[in-house]
Amino acid sequence: MTRKSFADTLLILGGGGMVGIQVAREAARELRPKRIVISSLTKREVDQAVELLSKETQEVEFVGAAADIFLPESLQGKDRASIIANRDDFDALFAESFSPDADYSKSAFFKLIERHTPDVIVDCINTATAISYQDVFTVSRRTKLLLDALEDRKGPVDAAELAPLMTSVRELLVAQGVPQITRHILFLHKALEESNVRVYVKVGTTGTGGMGINIPYTHSEDKPSPQLLAKSAIGFAHTGLLFLMARTPGGEGENHGAIIKEIKPGAMIGFKRLGETHVRLRGDREPAILMNAREEEVGANLETRQKSETYGRFGDRDIPLKIIGADTGENGFFSIGEFQAITYPRQMEYVTPEEVARTAVLEILGASTGRDVLSAIDGAITEPSYRAGVLREQAILQMEHLERAAGSDLLPSIAVGHLGPPKLTKLLTEAFLIREAAGTDELEAILDLPANKMQLMVEQYLEANPRIVSLIVTIGIPLLRMRDGKLRLTRGPRLNIPVTPPDGAPVPLTDDGIERYARTGWVDLREENFRLWGERIAQLAKSRPDIVANGSAAFDLTKYSRSRFVPGDVVGWLFTNEADEQGMVGHRLF
Repeated sequence: MTRKSFADTLLILGGGGMVGIQVAREAARELRPKRIVISSLTKREVDQAVELLSKETQEVEFVGAAADIFLPESLQGKDRASIIANRDDFDALFAESFSPDADYSKSAFFKLIERHTPDVIVDCINTATAISYQDVFTVSRRTKLLLDALEDRKGPVDAAELAPLMTSVRELLVAQGVPQITRHILFLHKALEESNVRVYVKVGTTGTGGMGINIPYTHSEDKPSPQLLAKSAIGFAHTGLLFLMARTPGGEGENHGAIIKEIKPGAMIGFKRLGETHVRLRGDREPAILMNAREEEVGANLETRQKSETYGRFGDRDIPLKIIGADTGENGFFSIGEFQAITYPRQMEYVTPEEVARTAVLEILGASTGRDVLSAIDGAITEPSYRAGVLREQAILQMEHLERAAGSDLLPSIAVGHLGPPKLTKLLTEAFLIREAAGTDELEAILDLPANKMQLMVEQYLEANPRIVSLIVTIGIPLLRMRDGKLRLTRGPRLNIPVTPPDGAPVPLTDDGIERYARTGWVDLREENFRLWGERIAQLAKSRPDIVANGSAAFDLTKYSRSRFVPGDVVGWLFTNEADEQGMVGHRLF
């Protein structure tokens, strides 16, 4: 009896690596996809993996897709040094990480998912290594030396002397880890949201192979290596962002959100093969040749790199540095002694790629392996409590009592903008104005108000209460009005949205921009917005729970339990139930 395929297409990121190849083998056996897309950094890696896997399994079509998913599609095939040296290329790379309007659809990551339309993605890329080993520490030190030299220089500086500093500053800007991992997750979220991916499994990293901060295995670096700790920092930042994704509801389209999982091996993963290797030393492009040794007097300075031609070949001929050892994939080639030391009990030890792959595939199938880090965090965090729920109502009642006691000496407690997004302040303000203008908080009474009357009453209320206008605009929320056939903005000295550019220049204002800001951060006093509020209030009234007929099932996320129009509760209900341009505004998944 032939088993049904779990997925039509499986995409394996980092599929040419040790774990990626084993995931492909395990997935071909257990998931029976029609197609497995092997994505890796270079075409050579991809071709080798596809050739190997195609020979082993004829029932599955293996497709290659070479790509650097951390670069825009337009920069594929270019190395970072050439990108940094070219102004247009650098601008494109910088914009992808730092521009507030970065177009995620132009990223190679998005294009890869769009092109191959996978149902399942297994990400075996060592993302933390790829980001942290751009070495922001070394680049920062070099940049400071160049800045110091420029500051200490007497006399004018020509363009040629500035060039090394410019290059170093550019390199430093795009080597920062947090902007890169943040943008990567935002692009992943968008790509999954606009695709039919059902499951995304990340094979992550602890950064230290599960060891402590004093790990001795740091690629010949100092201990503890800042680079290695940066790798752990990015690795766990990655986990935190995936945790947020796993708790994010899907949009309103066909895909209601992919299942997000992460497996985090806490040991060295190995091994790929055993045998003879011509060793290439870390940082060198060519395999090593035995060199002559020479003695020098210990002085005040020490050169860590000298030209090899000044030493000469051992025995005056090319004797390759060849030894027997273990190839552990991206971790490098280890001698017998190194392999013994790192795998010794209570050292890093190791886990096989087959075990990692098996766990990934079982998680895709929905088995309870207990190895999904995101589920473990979800079960370990402190949840909302009964006590806090009881105290919430008491705190609100006490604040309302204090506000009534203060009378006109204080301004009404609407919003101050400390709790983002700007849409929260906008909606709280609009709800407050509707309630105050109506002169009642009875939901049924406000429900009967037509949009044009609601608009008129709010405008009359604002005209009679200039202090309220001042309060709203002072906190950075403008009032958008249509007067005499023209759009008018009542504003204060600051605006929370749009975001002020770094140079403080005015923001170009298009018709689309005005509508976007009106939806997301401006108090909109046009009649069409009051029609929207009328629809919202009707939904509130319809959603009231019938506890007599339905019991405890009457209370769910879609229900508004009050008979009063309370701005904070109304906006909380909207944020839970109303879709915006990014899908659901956000609610808890349990």
